[in-house]
Amino acid sequence: MEQNLPFDLDALLIFGKVVENRSLSRAATLLGMPKSTVSRKLTKLESDLGIKLLRKNTRQLTVTDVGEKVYRHAVNILTEANGVRALVESSRQEPRGELRVAIPVFVGIDYASRVGAAFLRHYPNPRLDIRLVDNMVDPIRDGFDVVFGTGPLQDSTLIARKVFSLELFLCAAPHFVDQLPQPLTEPGQLDSVPFIDFGFGGPRRLAVTRRSRRLEVTPPVRARANNFQVCKQYILEGLGVGAMPTQIICTAELRAGTIVPVLPDWRLDPLDVHMIYPFELSFSTLISAFYETAREIIVENIARA
Repeated sequence: MEQNLPFDLDALLIFGKVVENRSLSRAATLLGMPKSTVSRKLTKLESDLGIKLLRKNTRQLTVTDVGEKVYRHAVNILTEANGVRALVESSRQEPRGELRVAIPVFVGIDYASRVGAAFLRHYPNPRLDIRLVDNMVDPIRDGFDVVFGTGPLQDSTLIARKVFSLELFLCAAPHFVDQLPQPLTEPGQLDSVPFIDFGFGGPRRLAVTRRSRRLEVTPPVRARANNFQVCKQYILEGLGVGAMPTQIICTAELRAGTIVPVLPDWRLDPLDVHMIYPFELSFSTLISAFYETAREIIVENIARA
């Protein structure tokens, strides 16, 4: 098979990495090569193609219009290269290498530790580094292979696979409900009731649905925490109404009656938790193994509840 390309294919893939990160330094770090090599490769690529791909100044790096078109082709080439990588990795019986994982605090120490232990038990060869984080992180920018997160993706170079959905419900302590001036029968009443907010995503409006009717309310936040265990304790103490997931954290309290549903006919939007990782790791057997383990533990949690 003859190669008649007027440029270095590796340089094209390096260019793609620079575009994804909008930084020569970051791309060089991820590629494991000196920044000077990355810069030299890009200069040679522009010379070979006879076009300007990037504009650089002291503050930022931008991509030219034709550079954006070249990048889209580079992504397709990377996809094919990953296909080759997938064939190689699929021939291995066991995942290998180090996996760096960021898991938000709200997911819980219990879940994170059980997933980590199960993964290490199932697969003796990989090394695992799990970090609990209290803010949203970017796998590329912050140096992780895998990040657990919620909400829509903001970056088309990332892949998101849903691990589980938390079915949330409104609840309170019975003695808190009993001391209210009037029973809670409509969502609008929450606007005057102290609220315990699960605040990993920051302040937000609360959407509730009953059949085809959907409302948004803004209850006054009495307390906010990025961990469900903390929020549950506030609710048990009778400090306000909150939103809790049943399948992980509140089963025992519901059975004991120390927490009771509020507005049970109204449903909250579920909280989808995704495993997010860079596009170039799409075919990694290491990531696939960790995903399957994360799913396995959540199934066990639901069965245990």
